[in-house]
Amino acid sequence: MAIIKQPKRILLAGLALGWSVDLLFYGKQVGVSLLIFVLLLLAALWQIGRGEGVTAVRRNLWLIIPLLFFAGMAMIRANQFLTVMNVLTVLAILSYLAFFYAAGRVSGLGMAGALFLPVRVSGNSMAAAAPILSESMDVKMLGGYGRRSLFPLIRGALLALPVLVVFTLLLASADLIFADYVDRMLSLDFLPNIFEMVWRVILIGLSAWLLMGGLAYAIRRRDDENDIGLFETGLAGLVRTLPIGFVETMVVLGLVDLLFAAFTAVQFTYLFGGRDHIALEGITYAEYARSGFFELVWVAVLSLSLSLSLNWIARRESKRQIKWFNLLVSLLVGFVGVMLVSAVLRMRLYESTFGYTELRLMVYVFMGWLWLLLCWFVLTLWFGPHKFTIGFILAAIGFLATLNLINPDAFIARQNLARYLAANDLDAAYLTSLSDDAVPQLARALTLVKDDAQLVPLPVCVGVWRDYEWVTPQEDCEGTPYEILWDELNGRYQSMTENTNWRRWQSFHLAHWQAFAILTRVVGK
Repeated sequence: MAIIKQPKRILLAGLALGWSVDLLFYGKQVGVSLLIFVLLLLAALWQIGRGEGVTAVRRNLWLIIPLLFFAGMAMIRANQFLTVMNVLTVLAILSYLAFFYAAGRVSGLGMAGALFLPVRVSGNSMAAAAPILSESMDVKMLGGYGRRSLFPLIRGALLALPVLVVFTLLLASADLIFADYVDRMLSLDFLPNIFEMVWRVILIGLSAWLLMGGLAYAIRRRDDENDIGLFETGLAGLVRTLPIGFVETMVVLGLVDLLFAAFTAVQFTYLFGGRDHIALEGITYAEYARSGFFELVWVAVLSLSLSLSLNWIARRESKRQIKWFNLLVSLLVGFVGVMLVSAVLRMRLYESTFGYTELRLMVYVFMGWLWLLLCWFVLTLWFGPHKFTIGFILAAIGFLATLNLINPDAFIARQNLARYLAANDLDAAYLTSLSDDAVPQLARALTLVKDDAQLVPLPVCVGVWRDYEWVTPQEDCEGTPYEILWDELNGRYQSMTENTNWRRWQSFHLAHWQAFAILTRVVGK
């Protein structure tokens, strides 16, 4: 790797960024802080690269677009799952940007390399920080300074300790107020604050170390065009030793294709054929169609995993073998496509009966992107196997971006309210579990259910996990939808009024501020 010309600049940048981690994140909710941190990190990388004469590889700069998008969404969406995924995605893309900033090509990654890359960059960043520290400081000079100045100071402090103890005892006996101060000091009430300060210093140091190493690794990789790491190399060597030939692969694919063909025939006969074709005694069409949704999604995911694994490890020694392999895999993917259609039909009936939940909506979106990924897999299988990984990366980004754009909690509340207007059926307890993204719809729901006198289970009566058992409280567990929603909105308002941590500028969050404004108008009168 290349030599760093100005290691002190990286050291100072790492320390400044480490301090910013404490300022922006410690004890604060995720909000605008994540976007500010990402912008600071990008500015530091660009400025250091400019000083080192390193130009960013333009073909990889598209990574900045999803990076800024997900960092921005962290201050817009309040859904906890999306917040966690947005933060993790930002960290993953930062690792990709560090790796491909000065060299390489994202589209050249293999699947193993793409999945392992964040771990690889983290390890290299931890290792790259030590040389920067040693190059920025004169270790011999520091050692000499320690022998000349630091050690005498320590010896002097040790000699002064017994003298200070004696004089402190005498002075405490002479003055009661001074004695009170000494007593407070000896009570060690200040230790929690000291422990917190020490922990924050450690946090700043670890953050600075990792960020300093990440900046150095990104710059030093300008002369390294090898995108394949030791892990991928070792894994590829292991795969070459596996005794899986063409015949074994064809047997596996052929049998799976036959099983999927039989299942597809059942779908066309019963599910797609309509309720008149249900022949099982004691089961209705609705019960039949609502079952097996998640199992079919799992089958689709495992089928893609099986196809990828066989494509990687199976030996094909002629064009004819390659053609037959591609044909059977394409047939398998076609059957999986039918299963995804079956899963969508099942979920549509399930959702129309019971309403939307966060999991159901997310799996809906997941199936759409999985179908696109399956189509991409078939295309790359025939025309460019090395291009599948970039499609996988884009599909993962697209899935999370779609969820952010949909705004799941607001969407779920809106759809369930529309279902309430059509069928007079509302799971008010579930609506109370949604994040502040749904508060505008919850305020609307309060108006819609004002005259609804039906009694439904309270949120506390749905059940709680206690001592490894599912326990349902036995107290009065019913209320009107209006009472449930009012208690929830009022509770949120009181909580946001008492706990002002979300008001800090580092924690600025659009959904929280919008929710508070609505709650103030609706319940804070």
